Amino acid sequence: MTLYRFIGLVLLLMVPFFALWYALGALPSAPALWLAQGLLAWALPEVVQSVAIEGHQLLVLTQFGELGENVVALEYADYQLAFPLNTRVLSYSIPFYAALHFASRIEGSLERFARGLVVLWILMFIGIVSVTLKNLMLGLGGNLLWEASATPLPTANAIALLFQFSTLIVPTVAPVLLWAWSVRDSPRWRAVLLGQGDEPDTRSR
Repeated sequence: MTLYRFIGLVLLLMVPFFALWYALGALPSAPALWLAQGLLAWALPEVVQSVAIEGHQLLVLTQFGELGENVVALEYADYQLAFPLNTRVLSYSIPFYAALHFASRIEGSLERFARGLVVLWILMFIGIVSVTLKNLMLGLGGNLLWEASATPLPTANAIALLFQFSTLIVPTVAPVLLWAWSVRDSPRWRAVLLGQGDEPDTRSR
């Protein structure tokens, strides 16, 4: 297989994998969502009342609401503040990785794919927590997030950096790195990446 043929196969496989990913909603990212759902409610009980999964969204309901234009404790509020998170902004790494992986046609494909999927779920969990903290930080305003939480939290700059890293870099870069790691011990793929492809060996014997 040449590198160009591999790229063509990846683009072809992206169509069914992304269609399946879209149709399944939150299911492809379910392990990361369940872990984040439990952690957020446990670690931030003073801020987070509950976390629900609705379709492809994670909905974080807080212990705060609004009265007029002010953020107040929920018992004094006209309505509750809640922050939805579109999980697809993080989980599109899964169909991208699947297309790269299965286009490679390497031995032990399913086992290697499962290991890579676990890594993506862990990164997705970190991303969900990062996006949620960013939403709470901006939505509650001021220093309310840090004042209300008994759990030590990252600084505002650290949260912003984690948010950008998790949404802009991880979903596109992580699948490529995982694919490269999975084919690192394949002589055939070393040849492809070096540009040799399926070309015959023309060296004199």
